[in-house]
Amino acid sequence: MRKSVLILLLFSAILNKNYAANYNGKNDSLRFAVDDSIKFFIETKFHYGFVIAHHQDMEGLITTGHFPAFELNVGMQTHGEQSWQPLYKYPVVGLTFWYANLANPDVLGSVYAIYPYLNFHLYQDNDFQFNFRFGAGLGYLTKSFDRLNDYRNIAIGSHLNAAINLFYEFKWLVLKRVFLSGSIGLSHFSNGTVKTPDLGINIPTLSLGCSYVLHDNTVIHPRFDTIFHNKKRLKSKIQLFASGGIKQISLPDGNYYGVYSLSGCFLKPLSKKREIGIGFDLFWDLSNIKTIENYGYNNVSYNYQVIKPGIHIGHQFDFSHLSVITQIGYYLYVKDKYIEPIYTRFALRYLFRNRVILNLGLLTHYATADFIEWGVGYSLK
Repeated sequence: MRKSVLILLLFSAILNKNYAANYNGKNDSLRFAVDDSIKFFIETKFHYGFVIAHHQDMEGLITTGHFPAFELNVGMQTHGEQSWQPLYKYPVVGLTFWYANLANPDVLGSVYAIYPYLNFHLYQDNDFQFNFRFGAGLGYLTKSFDRLNDYRNIAIGSHLNAAINLFYEFKWLVLKRVFLSGSIGLSHFSNGTVKTPDLGINIPTLSLGCSYVLHDNTVIHPRFDTIFHNKKRLKSKIQLFASGGIKQISLPDGNYYGVYSLSGCFLKPLSKKREIGIGFDLFWDLSNIKTIENYGYNNVSYNYQVIKPGIHIGHQFDFSHLSVITQIGYYLYVKDKYIEPIYTRFALRYLFRNRVILNLGLLTHYATADFIEWGVGYSLK
């Protein structure tokens, strides 16, 4: 399943603008509809799903159909300790361990994953919740492509992979501290073409779960943060980034190629939690030289001839210092005529010491991951 679909599902869910707050005009203050006690919980989930044959070459890999998966997670209900939490209706933060024995254990093996997550309350009352959860972390697959021992496994090229999980969840309070849940979700594993082949594994599941809430007697009152009272105009900004990564080409030749990018964007805030932007990119992918030579339809006299300039538009969600970015761009020039002109970027960026930004991104072309970006940026205010 296309990675862009994962991104659209995420942001369609959290584009909910209703705050868990009521306004009291008499004293010009805010009252938040949250429980003052800290809530930690532990939860188990039983999943049942299958591997999607999203590429025709993967159809022969899936032999056992549906299979179970298991999850154990711990979480905590937020109460406004940080300024971004009221903006997103006090989400749950947590950590999950996930396990499954995949559809063809002899070829695909098993997967172990661990990832932090945010669980957003789309609707809730005293006994019922409708949530959207997004998590991202690391997955370890026991089987990966090997020319001699596992040459059929064209889905995964390395044992260590990125893990992305998202689902919609219904949750019911059945006893004083016990919740039952039902959900539909999707888990994705791939390495971003750091090592090919890398078609990736997508697993849709249905799940049932049970959680137990642990109460702490410590009380934290929701912060009536200045984010709701600050009348200052939100300022636009310019950000500049330099990033790099490595990749293999789709037909493995055993070599790694460097990929470099320079980016700049102008961001205009829409609210305290969202920004839109427009920007430019310069990509220098040395694997394009090898691809052009393999197809023999063009010549590369100088390495800089494969530089690809592009423009993009984007959207950004801000969670205090952490931002989640989606962008879609268009190459203004490519020497390799087989490269798709449209590219997308999904990134996590962390603002460090007010102006320095750490960047981790994934660049894709439609359904195919291109490379993982590791970089640093600077914000001009």
